[in-house]
Amino acid sequence: MTLRPAADYIALAPLSGGNGTSLTASRAASHTLAYLLRRRVLYVVLFGSALLSLFVILRGALHEIDMDIDLDEDLLDIDLMDLLPPNTFESLRTAYLPFRAPRTQVSHNVTLLPVRELSGECVEAYFSEGAPCGVSGGQPKLDFLWTWVNGSDPLEDQAKKAAQAAFGPTDPWRPAASGTQARMYRDHDELRHSLRSVLANFRGYAGRFFLLTADFPLPTTTPNLTQALPPGWRLGQIPQWLDIEARTAWVDGDVGLQVVHHAQVFQPYLGTNFNSLAIESQLGHVDAISDHFPLNPPRKERRPVHDVSHEPCQLLYPCGSPVTAYGVVIYLQSDLMVAPTRPNAKTQGEWRSMGESNYILSALLFFAPFSLLTALSVGERFGQRHRPYVVHEAKSVSRPLLAEAAAIWPTAFARSATHAFRETAGPGTPSDVNTMFLHAHMLVERAREALLWTWVVAHVGTLDDGWGDAEARQAWAELGGAWDVPEGGKREVEVRAGRRTTLERERVMTMLAQAGVPEGLGKTAYVFSSSDGYAYATLGTRGQQKWPAFTPDAPEDKLPSCRISFRQCFPGHSRASEVFKHIAFRELQCGDCIISALMRTSGPLGLSTFLPSPDRALGSLAGKLPSLPFGLSFPGAGSASPGDELTVVPHLPLVDKWENGAFALRDVMGATGERNVRRWTLSLLQRYRYVIATTPAIFERLQSPRQAASMLARVDRNKEAALLCINDDVVSGDAEVAKTFREWQDKHWGTRAKWEKS
Repeated sequence: MTLRPAADYIALAPLSGGNGTSLTASRAASHTLAYLLRRRVLYVVLFGSALLSLFVILRGALHEIDMDIDLDEDLLDIDLMDLLPPNTFESLRTAYLPFRAPRTQVSHNVTLLPVRELSGECVEAYFSEGAPCGVSGGQPKLDFLWTWVNGSDPLEDQAKKAAQAAFGPTDPWRPAASGTQARMYRDHDELRHSLRSVLANFRGYAGRFFLLTADFPLPTTTPNLTQALPPGWRLGQIPQWLDIEARTAWVDGDVGLQVVHHAQVFQPYLGTNFNSLAIESQLGHVDAISDHFPLNPPRKERRPVHDVSHEPCQLLYPCGSPVTAYGVVIYLQSDLMVAPTRPNAKTQGEWRSMGESNYILSALLFFAPFSLLTALSVGERFGQRHRPYVVHEAKSVSRPLLAEAAAIWPTAFARSATHAFRETAGPGTPSDVNTMFLHAHMLVERAREALLWTWVVAHVGTLDDGWGDAEARQAWAELGGAWDVPEGGKREVEVRAGRRTTLERERVMTMLAQAGVPEGLGKTAYVFSSSDGYAYATLGTRGQQKWPAFTPDAPEDKLPSCRISFRQCFPGHSRASEVFKHIAFRELQCGDCIISALMRTSGPLGLSTFLPSPDRALGSLAGKLPSLPFGLSFPGAGSASPGDELTVVPHLPLVDKWENGAFALRDVMGATGERNVRRWTLSLLQRYRYVIATTPAIFERLQSPRQAASMLARVDRNKEAALLCINDDVVSGDAEVAKTFREWQDKHWGTRAKWEKS
């Protein structure tokens, strides 16, 4: 496989030596796509400012690169020493790829992406009976994405200082002045070893590697470069160990590597960005990446992972594929909860972005005195709830769900993209979103929403969204309730969760094997599946030590229990969509308990009680609706052309506040084209499949030379943990710590990839 990078690149990299020797014509011809940069960096600090000089030698057959510029022939023969002052010292180790930044921003129109669906031959049995079923076409290849920064890069430092100087002393988004922030950008060669590890242990699942890096404006101290390249070109940061001369075919076997820069994905892009939260908010814009991709990357074998905050995680033993027959694998901590309130001045670190994210996920309640209602809902999307902490390690990400999240909260994502630094001094209004927190919890909440909508609107309610006495009686009977009660009695149902076999170990292994993952789970364990209901129903505000267990060996008195009150949960609405909104968002405990009751009546496997009748169909209204004046149309009556992704991708309303959503059957499914309701809901449920997993892990820190050596020796002795995460908290002796850590990594992951320099 040959992977050609974008044609808008010119290679820009250092040459060894300092005598200014130019390339021979024969050698230049043999490297028609490798344009070599000879540069040394003058990095002199005077009164707090840095002087940076870059030198470029561009030589070769330029006709091989599709460029609309002509380079000055003089640029090809300038000697480095003619550009630098006499007191030049050895260049810092860094490298760049010049590239043409996009001339226009990508459209912000809503675009939904389909998920890889289960095979049509078994999807019905999968949801109704819990039968094994793999995705169409077999187990898909996964692309791997790393976000990376080299904080020792002089252009990075120069851009960061310039950005810091633009903030006022009271700006809530001003970066921290503390020198400890430097650790966020230090590089200990984690990235190189991380790529090596995935090649060694995930090659069978790997499609392509993507490296997302920073970029910088052309330095004004290098006039030859700024004169040669027209406006709009930038320097993209790349690891200095990457072989520039092989850039037209960065491949190792059948795995290709592609470098992408922030300017190519940010919407909007305001310049060099140093905010990992902002960078994560734009991951859905990485073109050509697979539907599911491990971020920084997945968990398997004794291998390193580059952490979201630019700190390494190490994989120690086998622990399963990040995407399986059970859907996206997510890692949540059930005993650490995030409140649904916006951060305040006392909120620190990542809890700011998590608090903001849980706020927009939630619906806040306020009590209204003098009102007949107990409470009125205000604010956001899925209901007010504490939600569990997303484990701080490599994550499996669904690109279709990232696109869906950005469609629901476009302003929040665009706003986060404009923040060059994480907020560090007081409350922003509002804060950055935490994309990985939103991704995980939107997945769980959309699965809950889809279950309740399927039962209330698609199964029980009438085709025209009606809800009357007959529908109320049917719903109550399916929940196990008695309609006729003694005088003065209450219509209530005591619900005890049923036992389920979805996650029995042998069954899981069979499901994975049939889905193309024969090695199974390794040290990973699956602890909750979306096929068994709603994961957060029992967590409350403080969380629980363990996720609820429904396996056959669970004692009856340990199974979760709850109560459904007809008066509270079904208070007289006449539309099925309003009943759905009430139990899904206003009265969360109603929706949670209803799911538990229906899971029990569905038996040990499958979702049979939730599903509409196989022959239930929604007829087309095309040609039956009267014309409206002024170009108006009826809701859901738009054309259903094959290219309309909002029509062909089953989904529920893309609204940031549930009150604004139109959840009636026709509003959701559309008015044109006859649709089988059951098949449509099966596609909807497929979109939000997930499984929560746990993997034995330890968390360590690099602090000092002596501590680092002791800690790494301890890691080598540990045979139980499958995942090791290491934070860079070094306050002194960084050079010695870096040497120790690099040597330790190289001992474990020493095989060089084909795209590395020899």
